[in-house]
Amino acid sequence: MPQDYRYYFYDPDNLEYETLYSFYYDHKIKNKSKQVIGILGVGINYDEFYNRIQALDEGIDVSFLTKNGEIRLPKSIKGESIYSLYPHVSKEKFQSIENENQIIWKHNANESFLFYFHYLKDINRVLLLKINVTDYYNQSRKQHFYSFLLGVALTIIVVLINLSASIYQSNRLKRAAFYDSLTHCRNRNYLDSQIKKYRYWQKIRQTEYSMIAFDIDHFKSINDTFGHSEGDRVLKQVAEIANSCLRDSDEFIRWGGDEFIILLNMNAQHAVTIANRIKENVEQETLVSLSIGITDISVKDSFKSAMKRADSALYDAKENGRNQVRVR
Repeated sequence: MPQDYRYYFYDPDNLEYETLYSFYYDHKIKNKSKQVIGILGVGINYDEFYNRIQALDEGIDVSFLTKNGEIRLPKSIKGESIYSLYPHVSKEKFQSIENENQIIWKHNANESFLFYFHYLKDINRVLLLKINVTDYYNQSRKQHFYSFLLGVALTIIVVLINLSASIYQSNRLKRAAFYDSLTHCRNRNYLDSQIKKYRYWQKIRQTEYSMIAFDIDHFKSINDTFGHSEGDRVLKQVAEIANSCLRDSDEFIRWGGDEFIILLNMNAQHAVTIANRIKENVEQETLVSLSIGITDISVKDSFKSAMKRADSALYDAKENGRNQVRVR
């Protein structure tokens, strides 16, 4: 789906699927870089939704129609035309429902009915409420009808609020599980539960990937001299600068303390350009410097073996004066 969310009405034509009638809401789940990592869908079964509305008043029949006037629900009259069932409903009025709700009265010698049509854009269906208003009409109790409409509106609003609350809670849990609360990078839990999984790592090994490992030079001195609050500020600033140099497809992970890992879909030779850009930007915008190690990820690599080489290259950078990039 091109948009971030959609409401829809699942309306299968095959008899074997008729029990699946449902209204549902889909919402894309994205990470900080706006990359889609999943879709959350929440729905309510048609029969349950129908029963909630029908329970408001037994004198009201609820139907759902297409914009062409074909009845889709209830199933007992599915496929019938609104024009054949209710000849007093004109095509002109029905076709204007998409732009404006319609109320049509039907009177005969013994009974009075009110037909209320409302177009539900999100599910592309027309809601029809056929209400026997004989008693209400005779007793001048028209207010009951408007109370019913309010009840329907509140029912729909409650359903949508519950769906939105579920999506919000899901997003909060996802961020808490997979993101570092200080730097907003991915965390070790994401690394262990997602990247190290066989299929994900297999994809990395079989594609031209490289790994960057870097940390902040003399970071312990910053904490010891200026305190941990200043250390946290530096970590956040460095993470923001590094992230601004990366693509949405790159995996940026806080390994622990002041050490970070980056997985890039490119070989180490090209990754050096990215690493130097990060190093230079950090040096220009802050008072700290970075030591960086890079390695190619081969088909035979496990995460542990690739990390060992990247960490060794990082150690070489530190041993040779810091504030530099080394490849191994």
